[in-house]
This record gives sequence, structure tokens and C-alpha cells, in this order.
Amino acid sequence: FISKGQAIEELSDRQLVQINWYLNSRPLKCLNWRTLIDIFLLNLRH
Repeated sequence: FISKGQAIEELSDRQLVQINWYLNSRPLKCLNWRTLIDIFLLNLRH
């Protein structure tokens, strides 16, 4: 996503939001194929 040695300041806000959305919306095996967003929302309800 971000090349090694590349300054994060070089990325636009839009690019950072896209990277963030992609990483947080991927289902993960260790979360029983839930996404990080799903887990976050479940914890907000409790």
C-alpha cells in the first residue's frame, strides 16, 4: 500500500481513506471471517 521509505505526507487524504477502508473491510480468518468494522460495531452495541 505504501512503499517502504515513502513519506506518508506524500499521500493524499483520499488515498489514506481508501487504504484504511480496504484494510478494515477485509474478512479475516482469525475473526471467524468477520471484518474489523463488524467487530468494532458489535463492541459499540455492548
